[in-house]
Amino acid sequence: MVYYDECRTYSEAYTCLQRFNSLLRNLNNETVVLYADKGFETYCGIFSIFLSGNTWLPISPSLPEKRIIEILQTVNPKIILTDRRLPDRVDDFVKDNHIGVHQFNSLHECEPIDFKLGEFHPQDNAYILFTSGSTGTPKGVPMTHGNYIPFIKNALEILSFGREEIFSDYHDFSFDLSIFYLFCAVLTESAFAPALQNKDKYFLLNHAIQNNVTVWSSVPSSIARIKRARPETEYNTDIKIMFLCGEPFHIDILEYCYNNLNIKNVYNFYGLTETGVENFYYKCSADDLKQFKKRGFLPIGKPLPGNSVKITDQGELLIGGPQVTSRYIGGIQRERFEEINGERYFHSGDLVEKSEDLYFCKGRMDAQVKVDGYRIELGDVEAALRRLEGVSGAVCFVDEKDHRKHIIAVLETVRSSEDGYTERLKDILPSYMVPKEIYSVENFPRNKSGKIDRVKLKEITRLVIQ
Repeated sequence: MVYYDECRTYSEAYTCLQRFNSLLRNLNNETVVLYADKGFETYCGIFSIFLSGNTWLPISPSLPEKRIIEILQTVNPKIILTDRRLPDRVDDFVKDNHIGVHQFNSLHECEPIDFKLGEFHPQDNAYILFTSGSTGTPKGVPMTHGNYIPFIKNALEILSFGREEIFSDYHDFSFDLSIFYLFCAVLTESAFAPALQNKDKYFLLNHAIQNNVTVWSSVPSSIARIKRARPETEYNTDIKIMFLCGEPFHIDILEYCYNNLNIKNVYNFYGLTETGVENFYYKCSADDLKQFKKRGFLPIGKPLPGNSVKITDQGELLIGGPQVTSRYIGGIQRERFEEINGERYFHSGDLVEKSEDLYFCKGRMDAQVKVDGYRIELGDVEAALRRLEGVSGAVCFVDEKDHRKHIIAVLETVRSSEDGYTERLKDILPSYMVPKEIYSVENFPRNKSGKIDRVKLKEITRLVIQ
């Protein structure tokens, strides 16, 4: 790991891994929660969970207590590794359910114990990530070694990594993009360059330049923010590979990557948490600026080797192959999974079209959206809003300005929009799911069927929704 003047080695990491193993060595195929901010010991904790044959579940300390408890109830983990004291309500839940808790600061008391490495069975769970749920309940996605390893192998073959690269780490571990850099970095004997402070997150390019980042992975809106701040400035960076995913990749962002950031190898990837991180890829070229100018955005490209693809009559993308998880935890939403000719497919909910040999993603079939790379179901936000006192109905839209999406909420309530809804939402939703703007109307307009007339609602609130 590198962080400005701080440099931590693989030798130091292995000793730390062995100390974690003293806590994990008697567990086998158990779920282990890592509740911590980014840092050297957090990276070591992640890999110690994998190497000890257990299942990694990241939970961000920024999540509200209620959300954390919902996740713990769903998974029932064996232990929690953490760099801090647990919040009061979470601590009470953990004690009531006899979940072990070990803080990082106790590691120095642990004797380093080497790993007894066995075979990693393809069917064993490797990690669990939680996505937003339309009912207001988070959905757990269990991923096996057999699910994610094909993507890592493909990435190592497609991307021209050298040894001793420096990988950016700008996103929460619960965002499946983290699987890309966690494994590709260590398998190329490279380093992580995490954003640890607010200044790093606000000024990503400064962080990348000062930490000599050579592999940048993020969502396109990260580049859009840099472009808005410095539209004319040209930079000299060490970035050799730019890996973008999670959102539509607009042509002007690619142009900025080439002309202002001077990055030669730019890739657009597409995938879902349920389908093993990434399933499509496209290597961009300068010709794309002209070729796809009318579309305004780049293709998601071609399927990665091993992925099967079908497009329904409605235009929905179905993805099959070894990368697809078998289920959601608890067996919810079984309809998202379909067996076709003996192969399991996942209904992505995305509308795609194929033009010649390239695929283009045209948006969501349902109310699920991507904001800053996070996949969010607007029904989840609406469900949280409806739980607030005085709110009888809630409708959420997405507004896009300067290629950055924001959630906009309209409430059916007699109260004004200045009654602290935003602050109350922060107690029950992750920050990236809290609407940027909240409007109030006394009564929602209805259509002839008695349903909310969303088109008229947009007109009433004078919102330009993409």
